[in-house]
Amino acid sequence: MKQYLRKWSMMINGEPFIDSRDGHQLRCVFDIDVRPSNTLSLADIQIFNLSNDTTINQRDDIAFSAGYEGQYDVIFIGTVTNVFKERRGPDVTTRLLCRSGRAQERGAMASSYMPGTKLADVLVDAARAWPLYLEIDLSQFDDKDVFPSGYSAYDDVDKILDSLKRQFDFEWTPDRGSLVITRPDKERSSTVFMVDQFSGMTGMPEVTRGPNGLGVNVTTRINPHIRATSQIEVKSQYSTYNTGNMMIAEIEGDKSANGIFNVFAIKYSGDSHGQDWDMRIEAIRAGTRDIARATGADGKLVWGGRVEQDFRAKVREIAERLKVSPSWLMAIMYFESRLSPSAQNKQSGATGLIQFIESTAQGLGTSTAALKNMSAIQQLDYVYKFFAPNAGKIQNLDDAYMLVLWPRAFRMPADYVLWTQGSIEYTQNRDLDTNHDGTVTKGEAAQRVHDSFKEGLNHTE
Repeated sequence: MKQYLRKWSMMINGEPFIDSRDGHQLRCVFDIDVRPSNTLSLADIQIFNLSNDTTINQRDDIAFSAGYEGQYDVIFIGTVTNVFKERRGPDVTTRLLCRSGRAQERGAMASSYMPGTKLADVLVDAARAWPLYLEIDLSQFDDKDVFPSGYSAYDDVDKILDSLKRQFDFEWTPDRGSLVITRPDKERSSTVFMVDQFSGMTGMPEVTRGPNGLGVNVTTRINPHIRATSQIEVKSQYSTYNTGNMMIAEIEGDKSANGIFNVFAIKYSGDSHGQDWDMRIEAIRAGTRDIARATGADGKLVWGGRVEQDFRAKVREIAERLKVSPSWLMAIMYFESRLSPSAQNKQSGATGLIQFIESTAQGLGTSTAALKNMSAIQQLDYVYKFFAPNAGKIQNLDDAYMLVLWPRAFRMPADYVLWTQGSIEYTQNRDLDTNHDGTVTKGEAAQRVHDSFKEGLNHTE
């Protein structure tokens, strides 16, 4: 799209701060992440060269709009949590770090419900108590979503929603003044938006496999009308494939990116004086999650034959809480330590099932010395703590392993370069440069743990 078709504006505390007619005069760079599994929408907004007497404060309300002529609306509503002034060469940027909602405005519930009450009725009351408009597809909830013995709701709304989320398996987040509640893997009755080369799709969609099902990642021009509860129909002659996601189970039916998908998460990014003005959509095909959560051959754990039943049970337990395949954890732990809690790298001192370094161990409230003296089952508690900040975000084996190996490659594409020739990391891992081009990519590095997974299929239990 041409530069003049782009629009953006911002309101602070309900008053116009930068009007869409004036937005082109200032440079704005933004990254906004709407992900119901996080229960928060986050925004990083940078405005260049505001006048010195212009102030934005912590806890100010903010509403940010962006899009194109004919597709322009609010994409973020929340509160400013931190404001920073940063120097960028000759420019000074005002950087706003924001989160959806305001804690002091969040209500509480004090209600009791009779036996047989439907979950949907409680969710409606939760939205009223917040108060927020409830955005929900009731067709995703059925007669199983009830409280057979009744229910008591006496707590802050967010805590009640988190409790119900774990019990009934749904996702929620406040987004643009609404309480969005959705089940990404269930059939939806919401609006279907076309995503193809004629509607602004850039590049090729990537077919992916994660714990939530067979999915697609696709980038298109900003369309504020596409929400986390929407559906998209992707049409593309060609696709790319993140094959690391497809090691768990065979994929049935259509394996292309073409078809209708449930939107799972949206990431907006833009630079009013640059090329970026897009939204990256993560979506999954309804009804494919059960296959995606298969653990290995015949539902057994890879490398499960090398450990005791108690260890297998605990791995399954923490994997369920992290929303990952337990076999991914097994493949990583076997590769890193051969499933030994006392395994230690003589050079780095890294210790344990996933080779914790000392700083990581201390960040988790322990030490490598303490970890070395734990049993395997005890140490699994720290494996869980390590992955927990990214629970629900780990979509494939590659990303699970990157959190252990090189976290800045998490959620990056397979061709993302980890290390280049001349760096210490490259020298230590030069054997991973399989095509000998002087770089180690995420895909090349992850191949080791895929090999561990494949070998582990011969030792399932």
